[in-house]
Amino acid sequence: MTKKNVNKPNWLSLINIDSVYSSDMQRKAFSLFTMIGISIVVIAVLVFLNYKVYSPILTASLIIVNITNISCSIYFIKTGNLQVVALISMSIVCMMFVALVYTGGKDNTALYWLMFYPVVTFASLGVRLGAWLGFTLLFSCIVILYGPDFGQVSYGDVEKTRFIASFFMVFLFSFIGEYFRHKSHMAIADITLEQKQHAYTDPLTGMANRRFITSHFLKLAQTRPDQYLPFSILLIDLDNFKSLNDTHGHDFGDTVLIEFTKLLESQFLATALKARYGGEEFVVILPQVTVPTATVIANKFRDAVAGHVIFTDDKQRISITCSIGISQVNKVTDYDDSLKQADEALYSAKAAGRNRVVSN
Repeated sequence: MTKKNVNKPNWLSLINIDSVYSSDMQRKAFSLFTMIGISIVVIAVLVFLNYKVYSPILTASLIIVNITNISCSIYFIKTGNLQVVALISMSIVCMMFVALVYTGGKDNTALYWLMFYPVVTFASLGVRLGAWLGFTLLFSCIVILYGPDFGQVSYGDVEKTRFIASFFMVFLFSFIGEYFRHKSHMAIADITLEQKQHAYTDPLTGMANRRFITSHFLKLAQTRPDQYLPFSILLIDLDNFKSLNDTHGHDFGDTVLIEFTKLLESQFLATALKARYGGEEFVVILPQVTVPTATVIANKFRDAVAGHVIFTDDKQRISITCSIGISQVNKVTDYDDSLKQADEALYSAKAAGRNRVVSN
């Protein structure tokens, strides 16, 4: 008999690789706020030293950029929304650079300040938004430098040509670097997610395993208590499983485990976490369900198992039963103690004759 996963459980969607994405978010945040910090200081100094030289348009643009950057920094501290902050900051800087090129800055040195923009934009906003903003600035500069005269300062032909060529090269290689960095990051994320899913999956049944509960689910419940707590633990053990193995062989034993897994998936709601805990022992976690309700649910499942028939290779009809111990978890830190209580309840169910539900 071929052993294969029998279900496509939605518990896999609970697995996250936040550590992979958080490191990339830190890189973006560091790039953005380094630029913001430097720009706030530089702009403040330039405005203070040159407000008599700069045109009113440029002075106003610089002051608006600093106010925006400071406001965005405060907004990020309160919300943590990096994407919005980066988009607003880099957009307002783009407009400032357009004004800078239009007015020329001090001694027509405006063009030199633009070179870092593609690097920071791609680093903080990614490929798509970085490309749009970088291209917008490049196109605006071309219009100002080579378009009709509508009041802008005059730059030398050689200076304009070299600037456009240099800026385009910085833009191009920033795009290439970010594009392939993003592809590499996504490939690493996919591999990491696949490895975590494999590590948390029982190879025979396709269910979650014990490691998933202890290493992942409990952390999830700790961070989102309103979605999970309190929850009930159902510790389920197949009755007389060793006898089935000894009588009909281990392949049939595997068939029983797979059939039992199908029952778990069909009888419990999708919100319930079902896991193979080891051997013929399974755990079902019912989020936001207390013991009295869990006991009713468990008895319905026990009846479904007792009424299920499995056929051996020689067409013998085999019926199975299970014993269930129940306990309740009110705080994630109490999980181990509650699991012991469920195990004690399961032992009591076995001692009382099996095919029973006992709550603790």
